[in-house]
Amino acid sequence: MSFVGGKLKLKGGEPLKTGGGVKKKKKKQEEKALAAASGAPAQEPAQAERDDDAEKTRRAIQGYELDPNAVEDRRTEAEKRFDARFRKVEEQMCTKAAAKSHRERVKDFNEYLAKLSEHHDIPKVGPG
Repeated sequence: MSFVGGKLKLKGGEPLKTGGGVKKKKKKQEEKALAAASGAPAQEPAQAERDDDAEKTRRAIQGYELDPNAVEDRRTEAEKRFDARFRKVEEQMCTKAAAKSHRERVKDFNEYLAKLSEHHDIPKVGPG
């Protein structure tokens, strides 16, 4: 087995310039200090863009705007019926979950496991 030592050589083009090193990113504190000195608004432009993107995404997913001051409901009849049914089922699930304590649920589960046949038992594997 032969191995040729040394660094890898990249094909084509001029060799990379290594004199400059890696360009470091500016820290947020420096950006805030520069913004305060220039009299720019306190909110970062990147944060404002992210807020706008989140708002656009929310509108696209829901298909309509949810404005707390809006009087008209833009949902269809099917959407309204779905929401009403969903709320009703969710309430039923909450009352059912609150009916039993954790101890009662564990007791019922253990009884259920005791009733199962030996076919469902975990086989012993290995020494012991």
